[in-house]
Amino acid sequence: MRKRWLVALAALVAGGGVSAALLVFADPTRGAVDVYAAARDLPAGASMSTDAIQLKRVSIEGGAAQLFTVGEESRLSVLRAAHDIPAGQLIQRGDVMSATSVSDRRLVFVPVGQLPVMSAGARVDLLLIAGTADHPTVAPFALGVEVQGAVSGGLVVAVPAKEAAAFVYAAAMMHLAAVVAEPGAAYATEAPISSPEDAIAVASGR
Repeated sequence: MRKRWLVALAALVAGGGVSAALLVFADPTRGAVDVYAAARDLPAGASMSTDAIQLKRVSIEGGAAQLFTVGEESRLSVLRAAHDIPAGQLIQRGDVMSATSVSDRRLVFVPVGQLPVMSAGARVDLLLIAGTADHPTVAPFALGVEVQGAVSGGLVVAVPAKEAAAFVYAAAMMHLAAVVAEPGAAYATEAPISSPEDAIAVASGR
């Protein structure tokens, strides 16, 4: 009799363990993330202040790389709506722009070869490839530049009006390369490279 009770108890425990596992893996919130959405209707140019945004817990196929997640409130709060955003809409990186007013922004085409994959709202570091064939150099030209679109042969970037001429000059006279910044990444501190030894040292972390 005691043996039968032990067998029954073991079966019950095993059954409970299976049920618990099924509950965990069948939970529809598994893999969900907290992202920011508009707390109310936001017109173009509206500030992303703390009362204008709210957290929503969602599960999104493909990940939330284009959304603002928990921990990015300070980054989001200094931006503005790039267009009208209805209440409840999840805020994507392409939906916002820097606090610089629209009237002060200019769109400039910058020819760049071998473009990485990116979308509107991404930020890139533009690096200048200069020097001679015998002694080429790579140095930062502009960091954290906002991309409005990737087109054939290059990028359309949004820059303050006072910087537009510099970008036009660079587009016409300089050889530029683009490095895409990951969403939420800190501003870069790329060091100039002017020799194979420099490249090897920087790449190896020395």
